[in-house]
Amino acid sequence: MGPFTHSLDWFFLVYGIVLFSCYFLFVFFATRAIKKNKNNASLLTPNQIKGAKELPSISLIAPAYNEGKTIIINVQSLLSIQYPYYKLIIVNDGSNDNSLEQLIKAFDLVLSTTPIKAQPIKSAPIKDIYTSANPLYKKLTIINKENGGRADALNCGIANATTDLVLCTDADCIIEQDALIKMVRPYLQATQKEVIATGAGIGIANDSIINNGTLQTLKIPKSFIAKVQVVEYMRAFLVGRMAWGYINGLFLVSGAFGLYPKKRVLEVGGFDKDTVGEDLELCIRLRVHMERLKLPYDVVYIPETLCWTEAPATPKVYITQRDRWARGLYETIKKHRYLFYNPKYKSSGMLFFPYWVCFELCAPIVEFIGLILLILYIILGEINYSIAILLFILIYFIGAVYSALAILIYTYNFKQYATFSKVFQLVLVAFIEPFTTHPILLYAEMKGYFKKIFRIKSTWGTMSRKGFVTNKD
Repeated sequence: MGPFTHSLDWFFLVYGIVLFSCYFLFVFFATRAIKKNKNNASLLTPNQIKGAKELPSISLIAPAYNEGKTIIINVQSLLSIQYPYYKLIIVNDGSNDNSLEQLIKAFDLVLSTTPIKAQPIKSAPIKDIYTSANPLYKKLTIINKENGGRADALNCGIANATTDLVLCTDADCIIEQDALIKMVRPYLQATQKEVIATGAGIGIANDSIINNGTLQTLKIPKSFIAKVQVVEYMRAFLVGRMAWGYINGLFLVSGAFGLYPKKRVLEVGGFDKDTVGEDLELCIRLRVHMERLKLPYDVVYIPETLCWTEAPATPKVYITQRDRWARGLYETIKKHRYLFYNPKYKSSGMLFFPYWVCFELCAPIVEFIGLILLILYIILGEINYSIAILLFILIYFIGAVYSALAILIYTYNFKQYATFSKVFQLVLVAFIEPFTTHPILLYAEMKGYFKKIFRIKSTWGTMSRKGFVTNKD
């Protein structure tokens, strides 16, 4: 074929080499970051944090929309957290199931007599605010508002919070009881830099046993797609985010579990309601805000899994989620495109944002074009099968080994899945994943991009859930 296709061949080769080199550089950075985190944790232990006299107050803000299957057990989990100064704000975002009725009955809710104040961040109108008549639930506040979407609900909760820090989570998450104690440590240890966001590991709790709102027995999910997501989360949360955090290049704190100074979130206007990738967008906007203020800052990642969620267990729901994530990434990159190789924003503009453009946004596109080109080569008989097979095997093993390394690093450093049987299952999944769920993932990502490029209106998508396995004994 012509010189154009040969140039494409070289592009794919160089692109692949650079991408895989970054992956293994991430492994190096992540191992150093885990060691650094252990040292920091030893300098300020959970018991020392509990005994500290001046701890920042925290509001846990959890939007809830049609979470009737899990709402009670999740609120129980959030109320069982060990931290001296925290409040729990559940924002019922116009649910049309029986979520609110369940909450009222289970937690002895009564209408608050405090008048609804003007909001510093705009959100859909508040209907009612409930507090509990039971002293056991004095930390609980329920805001019942008209539907406005997840970002709108978070903004409503932040606007009504009266604490120093706000932790944004989801009503369908199970949070470890000592999570806030560990999450607040970076804020207490910060001296020269202001911590503007802290994230932590998110785990998959499908088919695990929940007892009184806490994770009692962790099991590997029965669904293969959910198993794959356990591996995906280890790669993304442990290796990827720990590595970026190590060089202060973290652009994403998970929307399922992120802790922020309320003051800074209000300064930037809260979460963006015009994107479905509001967690990524807020983190970038906070970084930009601090750069413009010329203030030193840090975004910190805690490697321990402190939050557990129910992952999509069917291809349909998985595609819906990853389609939405792709749209959110596209929207955020487009909105902040001024960062691209912009020296005004230092490393964020010159290194970190370009990486996100080239290897987070564009990787699925490059892969899709590569597949099209491969099919074209086969049709035209212009393919060297020996070289093609060798390249395929090389790429496959590099990807699988990277996933296996993430699994081994995780299980070596933390208690979860640390048995031979579980490790073997997860490593096996890592080697099977490229032939099974990865094509589904690529389809979902390209579907999301297609919708954005051709301006096809899309919604959040229905995330149907099975609910957690509970043990009340």
